[in-house]
Amino acid sequence: MKGWSGGTMSIPNSFHEISFSWLTEALNSKVPSNAALVTYCAVEGIGEGKGFMNQIARLRLTYDNETEGMPSSVIIKIPSTDPALKAISEKMGDNQREVRFYEEVAADANIHTPYSYYGAIDPITGHTVLLLEDLGDARQGDSVVGCSQAEAELAMTLLARFQASWWESPRLERLDWMPLKKSESSIYQEVYADAWKTFLQKSGDIMPSELREIGEQLSQHIPSIKYRLTDHPRTIIHGDYRLDNCFLGSPANSQSMVVFDWEFCAIGRGTYDVASFICEAFPPQQRSSVEMGLLRMYHSILLESGIQGYSFEECLLDYRLSMLEVFVFWVVVGGYCDFEGDRATVYLHNTLERFNAAITDLECSELISI
Repeated sequence: MKGWSGGTMSIPNSFHEISFSWLTEALNSKVPSNAALVTYCAVEGIGEGKGFMNQIARLRLTYDNETEGMPSSVIIKIPSTDPALKAISEKMGDNQREVRFYEEVAADANIHTPYSYYGAIDPITGHTVLLLEDLGDARQGDSVVGCSQAEAELAMTLLARFQASWWESPRLERLDWMPLKKSESSIYQEVYADAWKTFLQKSGDIMPSELREIGEQLSQHIPSIKYRLTDHPRTIIHGDYRLDNCFLGSPANSQSMVVFDWEFCAIGRGTYDVASFICEAFPPQQRSSVEMGLLRMYHSILLESGIQGYSFEECLLDYRLSMLEVFVFWVVVGGYCDFEGDRATVYLHNTLERFNAAITDLECSELISI
């Protein structure tokens, strides 16, 4: 086994291909002296209705002996078998990004992420697998339920501190596998038209007419939006920073937050993550009342962290432009997700309503010609 680049171990394509011997080798790869053998594994599917693009499950494990450091359960993440999701994922290389994030960035990320017990990329097929810390004792955020203003303030605080630590850092140059926002332009333009048709079919008559009009125009503006959001100053962007991808609090620390799902991490302007979180976390009226306060908090923490030469006016402009970029992401990526089921249907309806209100309130359409 040779870390993320693959090695001699095969990578399971489905949960049915997971064997005790594979789990044993994977879980002992970082601490080979443990030599604990997996003797039982129960698979529990998770993430249904959450909009995840991959196969995700909890594995409950039993060993032949009690060895310190071996988990009683882990989360496994492998690519989706859905042809549409698999195709868009392979175009973007998002699963490979996430494996490398956990191996090369997470330890120095200045934000709490799940511990990675094992990650690998097949060097021939590009297929990936992750075995991550199970944070089942913590409360997962829920974009349908929303969050309190205090929880949103915590999310902005931790995000700003994380991004400040990578702000224009020379370390970014070493992350040649993490794309600049602008490098995604051609892929997004290539798939946008078909993705938009699919998204319209899935949303049906719940698509607001104003949002439909914006969506029809956005394709030609994708490069200009992405290039602007790649201009210096740059930092690491989570890429899908929303409540569903956060664990808020734990029995030991109610002020903690753990951020997962780093498959869309990229390099660009940090307001993209701010827009992602705020737009999904609150219904329109509540968002409009807390939005500027949260954005000013994010900006002030950047300043407190030593960031210079980035005015609030520039931050606000980036935030408005980011709201359009987040919607483009939703069309190209989220549009291929499964929105069947009660929770997923409500989630889709809420998100469309919230995008429509945010883009209108912030007068984002004025920016698509820049």
